[in-house]
Amino acid sequence: MKKYIITIAILVAFPVIANASTVYIESSKPNISVGDTAIITVKVNAEGAVLNTVEGEILIKSLSGGSVSVQEFSLANSSFGLWPRTPSLSTDGNLISFVGGVPGGFSIEGATLFKIIVEAKKEGTITITPQNMVTYLNDGKGGKVPVKQKPISIKIDPAKQGVPANNEWNSIIASDVNPPEDFIIIIGQDKALFDGKKFAFFSALDNQSGISHYDVSEDGAPSVRSGSTYVLKNQSDSVRLSVTAYDKANNKKTANYPVSESFFSTVSWSFVIVVIVLVIIIRFILRKLFR
Repeated sequence: MKKYIITIAILVAFPVIANASTVYIESSKPNISVGDTAIITVKVNAEGAVLNTVEGEILIKSLSGGSVSVQEFSLANSSFGLWPRTPSLSTDGNLISFVGGVPGGFSIEGATLFKIIVEAKKEGTITITPQNMVTYLNDGKGGKVPVKQKPISIKIDPAKQGVPANNEWNSIIASDVNPPEDFIIIIGQDKALFDGKKFAFFSALDNQSGISHYDVSEDGAPSVRSGSTYVLKNQSDSVRLSVTAYDKANNKKTANYPVSESFFSTVSWSFVIVVIVLVIIIRFILRKLFR
């Protein structure tokens, strides 16, 4: 059986027009009650530029005694498929940091970065503010675009007596019975990444609850949990991988490397070209983010 390893050695540059981008926050509800669970969405407007990476922080601040607890993050319906740093919460529960990329770039308004699921704990007001945001142009040079940062305020009312708490997130989880979409495993290598070692990249999509994590089994070994990039222990051409993507509702989808010969007999050369270009762009974003 043939082995397909793509060694990345070139860079693609794209012409762009640089304007100020905007990172802003939307809430499913302007007012919530203590005990309710709400979905907060972090979004970005490209404002005419072609962007491929956004990184920064989201600060949750209490006003007038109001407070929330972050319960979960979701990448469902995100426009970003590459996550060198998935949204992560600080130990004090008030700061979220992330780095997300879009292979090939995007130039749309209202692109979803990710969603924050919060539970209201105390009545009052909270503010959710993007800060230290950096957006990068898809220009092959890592050029930066000025960023406008727009916060949001959410009022938390007292719990409603005799009324069950509203949990939007549980409703989404309960209704998600579909597995993630089919995905492929790409093997890449670049001397500037991971000490020159070969690595695997994979990015599954799930537009209901979002991807939770990946389990990777290499050469039949027990599975280990991974993000969307995995440095291979077996650096030879004979490596075999099985990657299972789980969504937040625990539905799953598995992809294997190498794929069967029948797979390549059913795909067109245009598909192969798209995959190669995708790997080239992924290489550029990874080199920029692991600088």
